[in-house]
Amino acid sequence: MPKKKSVLIIALILIFSCSKKSSGLKQSQMPGLIKEFLLKHVRYHNLNDKLSQRILNNYINNLDYGKYYFYKEDIENFLLHKDKIDDYIASNQYKVIFEIFDKYKSRFGENMELFNELIKLKYDFNKDEKIIVDRDKVDYAKSREEMRERWRKNIKLQLLNYISTKMDIKKAKEKLKKKYKLLAKRISEIDRSKLFARFVNAYSTALDPHSNYLTKSEDQDFRISMELKLEGIGVRLRSEDGFVIVDSIIPGGATDKLPEAIKLKPSDKIVAVAQKDGEPEDVIDMDLRDVVKKIRGKKGTEVRLTIIRETGGNNKPRRMIVPIIREEIKLQDRDAESTLYIFRKRGRKTKIGYLKLPSFYLDAGRSKSSSGDVKEHIDSLIKKGAKIIILDLRGNPGGLLNEAREIAGLFIDNGPILQIKDGRSPPQIIYDNDEGIFYKGPIVILIDKFSASASEILAGAIKDYRRGLLLGPSNTFGKGTVQSYNPLPNGMGAIKVTTHIFFQPSGTSNQLNGIEPDIIIPSLSSIWEIGENKTKYPLKWEKIRSADFGQYNFVNSNIVSILKQLSQKRIKQDPEFKKLIEKIEKYKNQIRNKSISLKEESDIEKQKKDELKKNYHRDKSKKLIDLKNDLFLKEAFNVTFDYLRLLNSR
Repeated sequence: MPKKKSVLIIALILIFSCSKKSSGLKQSQMPGLIKEFLLKHVRYHNLNDKLSQRILNNYINNLDYGKYYFYKEDIENFLLHKDKIDDYIASNQYKVIFEIFDKYKSRFGENMELFNELIKLKYDFNKDEKIIVDRDKVDYAKSREEMRERWRKNIKLQLLNYISTKMDIKKAKEKLKKKYKLLAKRISEIDRSKLFARFVNAYSTALDPHSNYLTKSEDQDFRISMELKLEGIGVRLRSEDGFVIVDSIIPGGATDKLPEAIKLKPSDKIVAVAQKDGEPEDVIDMDLRDVVKKIRGKKGTEVRLTIIRETGGNNKPRRMIVPIIREEIKLQDRDAESTLYIFRKRGRKTKIGYLKLPSFYLDAGRSKSSSGDVKEHIDSLIKKGAKIIILDLRGNPGGLLNEAREIAGLFIDNGPILQIKDGRSPPQIIYDNDEGIFYKGPIVILIDKFSASASEILAGAIKDYRRGLLLGPSNTFGKGTVQSYNPLPNGMGAIKVTTHIFFQPSGTSNQLNGIEPDIIIPSLSSIWEIGENKTKYPLKWEKIRSADFGQYNFVNSNIVSILKQLSQKRIKQDPEFKKLIEKIEKYKNQIRNKSISLKEESDIEKQKKDELKKNYHRDKSKKLIDLKNDLFLKEAFNVTFDYLRLLNSR
């Protein structure tokens, strides 16, 4: 295959400039911001009535997604503006968004009175009632009586969620009252700039699901996720009942290095934050994001946390002040990891390399990238004698497009990795930069519904080239679009805009449908009704001409057929898989019903969340490979063993 120079590469390249402090978006900034989306977007370059209706719908849903506040008559009044939002934007007039928000606040106040009345009721959790969870199937309430019944069931469901964790009903009610008190506080804190930010997102997501406006703090979070580092104290935090609570400690971070006597521990409550010798600032009932901003800071500076720690028994909670010197925290739980696994079957030992890639990342400052890490891991596995490599992309939501291209290039000779197309020009072919193949052996790719974007680029290229075998419980997410990330001046944050649609080398789009695995292996992840085709206003699927590329012969229909039969036979005979398949079917039926039982024994939603967390939030202290608890991975190793045997017998 002749070498061709790589043409325009569209990637999420982060360009950081010094920013002045800003109190948020102003009306004077709106025209330029809105124009920026239309200038860059792959499909929409002008506003129209169709987009106007979408924008209004998004804004209303943003305020009242659950349909617990607005009445049917409110919505009918709002819809009088449905064809005028584009005109309001053109004239930079936003009176309507404040009118809708004022009505929301008014309805919120009314329904809080309703809540205070209903929370006092005695609830029978043995009574068989249902609540519809698919809000698209529910209309807005037409009367006060209908709204009252809606809130009664809502309160009952939330109390049921609490008591299913062994909490008594009295404490559950107090917890729920605290939750709505905090919600009221959050709503009171929404000012003009925050409403403008919400409206811009209602506008941008009317173009497609992945075009967004990010505030300054959201911009910082995005950069952290791409670079896998931040400057702070090295803890993960969560918010509960108005308290910011230590969820876990990042290994090797500043907090992890503290002396044992003052080391933070999970479940510690942070009640105040001070900068070095400054006065402690009370953070109880403060929004989690605002507390995080106070804790993060420049490397080498000091932050002092006032915490409360439960000591157990009848002892009073302990209050203590913990001084911490901020440092650069490496989020290593998002790094690539690998291990050599000795797989034993039929009296034979096979060395299988296993490589887990949670995201596609780049940190130019430290010369660290997912492609560089994957290359190092593969080299290490080869030196240890790996005969085949499993690359696990389950749960990988994507990241940097160029990183997917670089990793795909490790497995093929120079050639097209993907094609990209904007709204104005013919498709452009993105080639592998390097000549030759770094890893020439067989590869197995693991995917699921949570594998998206850059994961689909990599998996799609491997499949098109017949370079490796794809295993999964379902198709991938189906995100076939590329976004550019554009920091804004004067501390305004950033915008993420869909600028291109990408295609596999064969010209097939990943959009909506995703990448199909060669062999299906059951997994609990298949129950979730997620994917690009489930999002609001996704861009349509299309196909273009195939690029010119050659194929390998690592996979063919005969190999897939044999492996599929062997796998299905094992799964059918495995009692653990039988239980899993029954559980999957039970969950799927519940999801199809679009409703939840309000009986006390019904805690299926909690079970699903717990099992999902177990699958995708691995404890770093535990082994990378756990075939006992990960049935999917166990069968993937079986298929990999059979696959290698078939390749060697040719």
